[in-house]
Amino acid sequence: METVKSELLQLARQAAATVDLPCVSQVYIPEPNIEQSHTEFGVIILADGSAGLYYAWLGEAQQGMGSRFREADLLGRSPLELMAWYESRDEAECSIGLATINAVTRSIYQRAGYELAAAGNTMGNLEYLPEDHIGMVGYFPSLVKRLRGRAIRLTVIEKKTKFMETGELLNVTPDPERLRGCNKVIVTAATLLNDSIDAILGFTTAARQLVVVGPTAGFFPDPLFARGVTALGGTEIVRPELLIDRLKRDQGMGDTAHKYLIEKADYPGWDSLLGKTRHRDSGAGRNRP
Repeated sequence: METVKSELLQLARQAAATVDLPCVSQVYIPEPNIEQSHTEFGVIILADGSAGLYYAWLGEAQQGMGSRFREADLLGRSPLELMAWYESRDEAECSIGLATINAVTRSIYQRAGYELAAAGNTMGNLEYLPEDHIGMVGYFPSLVKRLRGRAIRLTVIEKKTKFMETGELLNVTPDPERLRGCNKVIVTAATLLNDSIDAILGFTTAARQLVVVGPTAGFFPDPLFARGVTALGGTEIVRPELLIDRLKRDQGMGDTAHKYLIEKADYPGWDSLLGKTRHRDSGAGRNRP
């Protein structure tokens, strides 16, 4: 059976088979350190400046990545090689694979002339009304606090026991079945690394609005849109030459990145984007035979 992961990898591979993708030119594979003040991310950058992120705080599975994956072994490689790691059951390899797919996606967007719309907020531009029952996969503290203050009903799916809470308006539980009653749902992009995205989407069929968000949501949205997701919110790296230096200094991404939102109703589709890419490459004399 096709999954979000298998379809996403298939799209990236088809892109690589259609156009000449630039090789890997820079990488940043940090050793996870939760004591840092900013959330940590790893980065894969291609020779055309296209960059993709992965979340570097997943847990024990990512320990040792800084020494396991050496920069010298990754530079100059085809992104086709690294994105194949997204199939791995090893979360460390899977992380690098997804970051590479994100970089490839960004490269296709640039070639196709597809401009990403700025996000109005970090949660998919959702509006929260008194009658809503919001579902949240992954604990977003600022939003939990905001919705609690407005007395809006909220169900959070979270595995970390320190967040567990049961009340009339707020229920934090590991049981995704509780999403069935939510009319608006926000899903963290980390679900594309831990292989839970397909199962989660199976519990959200009643949601009128369903958004997947996070800095690592830089991939082609087509597999998600086909499964009922209405918007994808990610992070566009606009100054890749400064990004790695900022991350190494624990300064966060700052002005090296912009948040964007792709809404299903406005998205041209992967086929259209790749067609425009082929046309532009052909016009520049770079088309493949």
